[in-house]
Amino acid sequence: MGGQMRASIIERKTRLDGSVVEYACEALVVEPGRRAVVRYVAEQDRPLAGTDLVLRKGTVTVGHFWTDRPYNVYHWLERGRTVALYVSIATDTTIDPETIAYRDLVVDVLIRTSGAIEILDEDELPPSIEPRDRLAIAKALETCVTEARRLTAEIERETRAVLPT
Repeated sequence: MGGQMRASIIERKTRLDGSVVEYACEALVVEPGRRAVVRYVAEQDRPLAGTDLVLRKGTVTVGHFWTDRPYNVYHWLERGRTVALYVSIATDTTIDPETIAYRDLVVDVLIRTSGAIEILDEDELPPSIEPRDRLAIAKALETCVTEARRLTAEIERETRAVLPT
């Protein structure tokens, strides 16, 4: 990036149990109240639970967030090549210049470069989950399964448009 430092932004995930996890990210695009794109580089290898995938140290994550979609998408790249897309089903996303905040609804979807789709963590959903959350999960899963190719093309295009060279 030639010494130019981009602004940082906090990604704040609130789990169903109320616990909060925060991640410091590099802000690439922030349109308050609408969408954001952030970047994070893995500092160590991280196996993805429930899969055979390991995100290697140096893997670039480009996170895509919208206030009007029931999910966030993490685009994982290794040496500029897509490893996979990870769709995190979420609601109540808010975006301001300092923070991206959302409620994580447990279920995630892994979309591999082969087109294979894996639905993760459904078994971790609490039986008492609210009907509106069940609906958000169903809508997000439908999008991921029926529109995986379109979603992948959109994310690839958006990532390439904003990644620092």
